Amino acid sequence: MASAKYRRAAAILRARRAGHPIEREYAVVGQTRGTVYDVWHVEPTPTDPFARNELLEQLGLDAAEAFGGISTVYATDPADAAARTRREQARLAGLADTN
Repeated sequence: MASAKYRRAAAILRARRAGHPIEREYAVVGQTRGTVYDVWHVEPTPTDPFARNELLEQLGLDAAEAFGGISTVYATDPADAAARTRREQARLAGLADTN
């Protein structure tokens, strides 16, 4: 039986060949300022669970020192991750537009 890592790599290769965008998990760091969500940093999360937890913990500590926060979102690229996070923060705050 193939490992999960091999199956994921094969699925990504099939999606690329078919021309489909590939979503992956991104860590988005930022802060709510008034009616907008400022995104400070976007970084893809590692697929290794231990490395992922370490990254999220470090980013969370850094964000907390600056009175910010961290969230994870599945997106096709960093710009899409930032946009999805802004939309979600606007939805949570009851705002219609975050631009």
